[in-house]
Parts: sequence; structure tokens; C-alpha cells
Amino acid sequence: MADINKLKAEPFGEPPVWAATRQALCDALPYYKAHQSSAHTNNKTMVGFLLGGFPTIRDRMDAEVIITALGGGRERDVDGNMIRVKESFERNLSSAQASMMKAMPVGVILDKNYPGLSIATEHKYSVMAFFTITDIWSEKEANGQFCHKIRLEKIDRSTPSWWQAKAEVQHTVNPQEFSDVRQSCSKCLKMSKQYFIQGWTCLNAHCEESFIFSSETEIMGLVAASHCSATLAWCIDCHQHCKTVFSAGWTCLNRKCKNFFMFPAGVDVARLEYSESFLQERTAFQIPKQPLQPNLPSMKGHLGTENTMRQGIVCPQCHGCSRRIDWTHWAYENPVCNFVLMAKPAAFPLQDVLQEETHVKRTHGSRLYDTGILQHHAQINGLFIEQYLLPDLNDASRIIGSVSIIRTNQTANGQAGGPDEMWKISNESVDTFDLSRNSVVHPGLPTEKLTRNFLQNWGAPYKFVVAVDSKPFSAAPEAFIGALKRMEWAGEVSIEMTNEVLGVADRHAQHTGLTRDPSITPEFTNFNELLSIGYMEKDKIGFHDDGEDTLGPTVATLSLGSPAIMFFAKKTKSVKNAKRGKKTKEDEEYRKVVLKFPLYHGDIVVMHGSRIHEEYLHRVDPKGKRRFALTCRNIDLTHPSFTPQGRDDALMKSTVPSVSKIWDYPKPGDSNEIEMKSCSTCLTTDLNKSVAVQPTLLETKAKTVTGGRAVTAAAPTTTSTGAKDNTGISDAPNRRITRSRTRKRDGTDSDETYSESESSLTRTTKKRRTRA
Repeated sequence: MADINKLKAEPFGEPPVWAATRQALCDALPYYKAHQSSAHTNNKTMVGFLLGGFPTIRDRMDAEVIITALGGGRERDVDGNMIRVKESFERNLSSAQASMMKAMPVGVILDKNYPGLSIATEHKYSVMAFFTITDIWSEKEANGQFCHKIRLEKIDRSTPSWWQAKAEVQHTVNPQEFSDVRQSCSKCLKMSKQYFIQGWTCLNAHCEESFIFSSETEIMGLVAASHCSATLAWCIDCHQHCKTVFSAGWTCLNRKCKNFFMFPAGVDVARLEYSESFLQERTAFQIPKQPLQPNLPSMKGHLGTENTMRQGIVCPQCHGCSRRIDWTHWAYENPVCNFVLMAKPAAFPLQDVLQEETHVKRTHGSRLYDTGILQHHAQINGLFIEQYLLPDLNDASRIIGSVSIIRTNQTANGQAGGPDEMWKISNESVDTFDLSRNSVVHPGLPTEKLTRNFLQNWGAPYKFVVAVDSKPFSAAPEAFIGALKRMEWAGEVSIEMTNEVLGVADRHAQHTGLTRDPSITPEFTNFNELLSIGYMEKDKIGFHDDGEDTLGPTVATLSLGSPAIMFFAKKTKSVKNAKRGKKTKEDEEYRKVVLKFPLYHGDIVVMHGSRIHEEYLHRVDPKGKRRFALTCRNIDLTHPSFTPQGRDDALMKSTVPSVSKIWDYPKPGDSNEIEMKSCSTCLTTDLNKSVAVQPTLLETKAKTVTGGRAVTAAAPTTTSTGAKDNTGISDAPNRRITRSRTRKRDGTDSDETYSESESSLTRTTKKRRTRA
């Protein structure tokens, strides 16, 4: 079959900017950010427009004039064709009107699949030029539906348009043109353009200043300001003025008028064509200062992770749009181009991170939006712990998982091998991490989309939305192995707290009336995978779950750098509708946030219980300029999805190497006692409802919850130095859990040889005396 592109005419030139994917186009161009719709608006004004593959009747593209319909109101029929089922979106109409009144430059992009395209183009998306909207009117389609049309005119006509057929280009003298200035009438306040060469006049037929000129002018002697102009006429019913847009004659184009789109007998509306005088009108516009091809970003005065540095670029060599795929640089995505723009982010000082934390603490706190969630607290080694028990959505007395946040402080962060040192290494050595964005949907296609953040997996392979190549732990920075050890400790602590509340085989539950779901395992399983994620300013992860069937029951994340807010929400009830992109009212009611809490530099969050991911979604919304998240899981290497070769490779990659002593955790001398605080609510077997237990100082600081209102969970105070202070919180009636454990991991560090032997966890629970 012949290449259709080869049968088309050779264009006069090359596009000034082009893109292979929609995301690259939107990332790189400031005047077009519409990932779905045809029009892009800024401050409710249209500044960009895409001529796509589904035009409407009478749409056309000439060398200097484009006529097209505004988007919205169309759906696919059974044959896959786009048909209009309702009027164009009102917001698109108002944004186009605002653009026309301001004579705003509109960057127009041509889709390769635009029907009737007569030239050959190799690129999916090609920037045409800056245009300005000159006219907006309404039409009626064959099925009786209204649509709004716009006429766009090329601003800079000093050179032929690159999309013209090369053989048809003719160099002509610039014709006489309309002025691009629109003036507001001092009487009726309506705006009109200068239509006549004799000067400006109000064109509102209801205004007493209509057709009043500054000098004596004969009405019959009026001459249009453009060398070619459509006849202007007023409707005798609605008194609105309209141009003679169609060659079949004048009609009222005011859709609210009873004479709208009415033509003399014998005119076939389906065969209407635009009048040549309307098509040949020209207006003199100011050449925009904004370039079609944006300037390259500069690191000067930037950290390198601000939102402005997160955008795409237009390659100065091949003029193609490129997304920022790598953390440290831009590289054009087409292998035939070798352009690279280095932009390794500068170090982000911890003092700036603490300033971001201060701002977040003023506006965000831990909040419960569901009274069925049980919360309790504990301390270990001076670290404050929040834990939330999530109930089954169909049985509030059945707990299906726990979410624990181990709050750090400046003392713990500043220890050798602590989060502060991890942050420093992450900033200095980030170019060795190979953080990059990965394809989320439609890899290799024009509709491909990349993750909003930058990833690299270590250890056993893990499919985070899409499969991510994994590097062995032996190649990971020591700081990452140290983070893994911290998260394994955090996992053990959080499970021990859950066991204390819900009970295990050798211990009674602290709460009555609660059922422990079997998916909440009583023992911790060591992690064999670590996913490192880098967030630049305004990067985020939307609602998702970690419910892959290859995962173990525990997931832990260590947060480094800028603060973030983590949300938990009920899953959408109607899965079919969600997959189709349709949201019912029931879906919106069902997907509600039930819990949110902030995460600060050094904090660790642990989710335990695989059924959490069956009934809840979670997302993370960073609130600063740079954040790293290190997330650990246990990948089930016995899962049938692993081939024998893949399993052997995963075992090799997930072998944890020896590390320097400073990265081992917990530290020598750390206490192994978890000091349990009394929780705020529990379920009784008699009433099966939330009842208050003996209040503590911690609880009196919290807001009471009734009827689904939000609860502010207690949190440690912050000292003037920024350190979290847990003093002043009563522990009555408290319990202390003594934990003793040893692991089997042998290794040699730079100072000495050490070994650890594994034994089962032994726990003793001792009641402690209530403080006066």
C-alpha cells in the first residue's frame, strides 16, 4: 500500500516547532498546555489551539486564515465518528471572546491527522504560527445542534506560510488591512472594531452614538478599512449586526434570534460555503514579542527543581519538543538528535526545608474524616508514633490494616547516618541514581504519558504502574541501604503496636469488640526492594493502591526533604464506571478522604495489611521544591509470574550488602521499649460503637468527632529550634512493650567486623505506674 504522505504536496518550509507526543508538546510550549481539549486558556483567555483529527462541517485551513469550531459537545457514534450532541462548551466560547477582544496571539498547532491536509508532514504535531481571532459566530448543524465557529488570521504575513504547498506559493504585496484596535463606546460601553476607513464608530444599533463619525461623512460613501470585506448588515428583529459570512447571502447569526440561520428558499444549508470576501479580509496585528520557540531554561538563580525547571524544552538543533525525562538533564527523545542540556540541581539547604515545614505546620495537621478509624499513639527512643487502624468498609468492627507514622526530630535526624546525611548525599550524588520518568500509558505512541515524578528501583523488580528496570542493592548508595534498615525497624515497631492493640495468639487485645483480619500478619518480613522517587516542585502522585499480588503485607516510606501531605480515601464503588472515565454521584460520595496527615523530613510511614489496598486508595501531595521518597516492600519471589531465570536475578539483586557501621540501625544503646499511649476511641462488644476511654492530656488537645466532622489528631509540639518536643504528654494509662530481637546478617564495615544471629522476637509487656 502506498504511503499516503508521499502522495501529498511538498510544503514550502519546515515547522518552527514540532512534537512527537502530546505530552512533549504541552510540557515544552507555554502557550499550549491542553492534554485533552483543543483549546488552551490562560486567565480565562484562549492562547493556544490544536487543529485535530475531528473537524466539523465547513472547517477550513488556508495559508493565512483558519475557520474551525470550538470544542466540546461532541461524542463518538457507533461508527467511531465524532458527532455533536449538544452546544459547544460555554467556557470555550467565553475564552475565545476574551482573546478576540484583547487581540491576543493564539499559538496554533496542526495535527498530522487533520482531514484534507494537502501537504506532507512527518511530525505528529507541528506549530503553525501565531494567529488572532477576528470573528466569532454561531451555526446550526444538520441535526439541529448549535456550534460556535471562530475565524483566526495569521499575525505575521511578511513571509509565506510553511504549510503552503511549495508549488503554489506566490509572493504578493501586503493588502490594505483592518486595524486590530477595538474601542469601547462611551455611551453603551460595547466594544466595536474600526470597520470603515473614515474612522471608528459604534456598531451597536441600539446606541444613540451608532454611526456617528467625528467628521462629516456620507453614509453611502463609507468604505471598508480592508481591501476586501464582507458586507455588514443589521437584523430587523434583534438589531444585532452580522457580516455576510456565506456566499449564499446574509443571515442573522445571533442564535437567540428567531431569524437565526434562516436563508431564502432554495438554499441548501448542507452545501453552504463561506464568502470569498469574508475569507479575504485582513487585519493589521502587532507582532507578538513572545517567540514561537521558547528560550532554553537557565540554571542561573535556580535550584534546578522549581516548576519552571521542570518543564520541557524545544531543541535548538532539530526544533523538536522534549520532556524532562531525567533528573539531571534534558536530552532530546529522538535518537537522531544528540542535543543534551545539563541541569543537575543545586544543593537544597536543610534550613530551607525547615522553612517549608514551618509553613505546612501552620496549615496542615493530621485529620480524621471517618469516625470508624481508630487512632492511638506511642513513643520509642524519644520518637513519637501515630497509628491509625483502618476498618473494613462493610464491617466497622473488622480491622484490615494499620497506618503508622514514626515522627522524627532534629536530634535523630542529625545522628551519623541519619536523614540529614541521607539528604546531603541525595543532593550531592543524585547524578549516580539514574532517576528518570517512566511511561505510564501508551508507551511509544503519540498519546504516551510519563510519570509525574522521577524513579529508580533497587533490589527485586517491582512494577510501579509500569515495569521499572531494577538495579541490584550492591550498586545502591550506602545511604539507601541505611534507609532500608531504618524502614525494617519501623516495620517491626508498627506491627508490634498493632499486635498490642488487636492482640495476637499469646496476648489479649487492648480493645474489645474488634476483629483482626487475617491479612494483618503478626510477624514482620524483611524488605527486598526499594523504590527511590524524586519530586520536583508541584510533582505529585495521584490516588492509587499498592495492591499488586506479588507484594507482601508491609510497605514503608522514608521521606527526605520537602514536606508532603498523604491522603487515604475509600475506593470508588463503581469500578466499571471508573475504568470508563465516568463518575456517578454515588462514586463521588463513596470516594471520600477519610484520613490525611503531613510527612516531614525524616518521618517514616508504614502501611501493614494487604487488604488496605483492596478497600482504600492513597496519594501523596508534596508541598515544596524538592522531596525524595524511599519506599520499601517485600516482593514474593515464589510468585508464578517469576521465571526461574527472573527469580535467580531477583535474588541476586535483592541481596543486601554489608555497610559501614554508621548506616546500621537501630543504633547501639537505643531502647527497644515501645511506650504505648492510651488511644482516643475503641469499640465495645456491647454497643459496637465508638466510646471515649479515660482521657489523657494528648486527647484533650484533639478535637472531638461526631457525625463525620473532622478530627485534628494530637501531635508533638515544636520548639523554637524546629525540633519536635514530646514532653508534656501524659502516658496514663500507658503500657511499655519490651522488644528484644537479633537479626542474622553478617557484614564488615570500615571499622570492625560484626555479626547478628537471628532469633524469634520475644516480647514482654509490663504495666507501668501512672504518673501523678
